Amino acid sequence: MKNLLKNSLYISIFIGIFLTGCGSDAAAVKQTSNFKTLAESVEESNASKTTNAYAFYGDTQLERVVAIDVNKMELIHEVNTSGENTYTVGQAGDLNKLYAITRGSNALDVIDLESMEILKTIELQHHPRSCAYNAVLGLQLVSGVDKVMTSVIDVETDTVVAVVGEDKEVSPKDYGGSNATGHPFWLTSDKFAQLNRDARQIEIYKVVKCDDGSWNVSLSQCIKTPTSPHHIIGSGNDGMDGDFHSEDTQKDTYYVVTEGSQNDLIPPKLLEITYDDCDFTINREVSLADENVENMGAHHATLHPTEPYVYMASTNQIVYVIDIDVMSIIATVEAGIGAAHTTFVPQKNLAVITNHFDTFVTIIDTTTHTKKVDVNVSGPSQNGTISQSHTTYVDPKGDFFYAFATDNGIFYELDLTTLEVSRTLETGGTPKQGCFLEFTLP
Repeated sequence: MKNLLKNSLYISIFIGIFLTGCGSDAAAVKQTSNFKTLAESVEESNASKTTNAYAFYGDTQLERVVAIDVNKMELIHEVNTSGENTYTVGQAGDLNKLYAITRGSNALDVIDLESMEILKTIELQHHPRSCAYNAVLGLQLVSGVDKVMTSVIDVETDTVVAVVGEDKEVSPKDYGGSNATGHPFWLTSDKFAQLNRDARQIEIYKVVKCDDGSWNVSLSQCIKTPTSPHHIIGSGNDGMDGDFHSEDTQKDTYYVVTEGSQNDLIPPKLLEITYDDCDFTINREVSLADENVENMGAHHATLHPTEPYVYMASTNQIVYVIDIDVMSIIATVEAGIGAAHTTFVPQKNLAVITNHFDTFVTIIDTTTHTKKVDVNVSGPSQNGTISQSHTTYVDPKGDFFYAFATDNGIFYELDLTTLEVSRTLETGGTPKQGCFLEFTLP
């Protein structure tokens, strides 16, 4: 099965939801131990002339990567990783392999997509957090958990070609926890952002390939932020896709989520950063609130794919709707505990809000910015971790929403017409974050 991913669309998102005990209307599918390779599963889909999507999640409890056939709601494989705290997984560029991010180890595993076996373990100077790929340069960024560092990896050879940052352990104190960095982001074809959560600043690096084939990576600019920067939004997704592709056009405006500080009574903010010639500048900003700041904290916001609105959720159970034309809040919507990620479904004018520490997702009508319903997707806590996964997926037609009820170890399908859970798959463990690969078959 050569060129398995040649005609695939890689979707990397971070958003979450979870499910167990959702009632008898959900058709439950039990985990099977008769695992297949991804190639075998794709061959079956090809035989039936269907298009399929596959989910890959890191499981922190069982230290593995799970692979799920989304259409069939079937666990097709699992890979035991060599490191600790297997938190997430992403595609290695656009190649037939995955990078399994083990946040408790100074390394990451390279997994072959066809055989679902570990090909190699890449040693790092830091614990890995998140990835971002540059298709123009063929380089993958891997930011640090314990240190403000970023490794630059050649995805063809799976080798570290450069490392930036300071080789010193840190523990930031703002809302987003102890991770040293936020999510890395390619701003241009040759510049990327390292989000220094400890120093509350964005560090911009320029990448140049030398005549001898080596890479030179140098710091070109630092931008101070009010509190720890968590991620950058440059397109109509959750911002956890910090990739840059050859067909991408240069943007001149980006948005940055700063998490807020409950200790320093600084609210979460959305910053607008503009690019002019060689410099990036904070142009405008909007604070989520001026009072009750001690109960607030944010880490993700999402730009609507067609309208000038950003949805930004806070831990005070409120989703703030920001009009980016005027950089002001135009509506608020009540959500659940740990409200975090937004998944837009433009085909149905809906937004699905992940509530990390609640049993339901919140569905919002994006034409009126009002709540439609809360849909229960999870049972009571069993493992003491987040209830809903970071990563979610919506099928191309906008008919179904998929995510994990992480704490309960259940992958589920939410019907976006009936707004009810339609199918579930029990995998066990606590899958939290990952990616979806969508194959377009001939």
